[in-house]
Amino acid sequence: MTRNSFDTSTSNQLMKFRAQSRDAIFLAEIDACPPAVLQRKRCTEGSYPGRMAQGEFRETLPEVVGTLASIMEAYDRGVADHQIRVATIATAIAGELGWDAEQVQALRVASLLHDVGKMTVSQEILNKPGKLSAEEFFQMKLHAEAGHAILKDIRFPWPVAEAVLQHHERMDGSGYPRGLRGENILPMARVLAIADVFDAMASVRSYRPALELEVVLTELEGQAGTLLDARMVKKCVSLFREKQCETPWWNVTGTFGRGGSADRLTWRHADLLAR
Repeated sequence: MTRNSFDTSTSNQLMKFRAQSRDAIFLAEIDACPPAVLQRKRCTEGSYPGRMAQGEFRETLPEVVGTLASIMEAYDRGVADHQIRVATIATAIAGELGWDAEQVQALRVASLLHDVGKMTVSQEILNKPGKLSAEEFFQMKLHAEAGHAILKDIRFPWPVAEAVLQHHERMDGSGYPRGLRGENILPMARVLAIADVFDAMASVRSYRPALELEVVLTELEGQAGTLLDARMVKKCVSLFREKQCETPWWNVTGTFGRGGSADRLTWRHADLLAR
């Protein structure tokens, strides 16, 4: 059967972003934010100049996202490629969930920037071929908080910085940095987590080969309801198993493929979730 294809090119991702940049504010996600984020929202809405500033910011939002993505690309092309693949997968899942254009737009922006905090992690750690030491693992885990720090003062019309902060939180509270559980994790962050783990397993990494698609899907199903949102995992698995969508294997940084049977893997679950 011919598989459906995802478009993973940077230019087309940003073109889609620009096409949707004037949609209504994604209030449902913003209202799910912690008090600090809500306070910033109230301050923005509290005055006419604030609303004007937000409107003007929307005009330049594609350029802001593009600039941040370009900086990440200059620092580490592999991470930049990963962010684009994650955006492709995440927005496809959102479509299956029935999210509207504004929700998908918010998720795309968060996905394209979710690992921007890795600019604070040394490339020796990012691209280490073997197991991370305890100290290296700790440094890698800080990227979610670093990304939040980079993005938190940018006046996005959605809780992008908060979604970036939460993309390693897990449904059972075992994630980081806050140990959030279940519905306390933003829906955007829950979808982003699934897309992030999917691409981490399906792509070649410096420390292990890529996994076969069916191995990836089985692993996701095993994490459903404990680490990952069960309903969202079901939609993701359906995309690739029932609807036969093509996995975005695109990777311009080196050799890749569908190799890597389960008995050849050298990754640990903790390493996978951190990287």
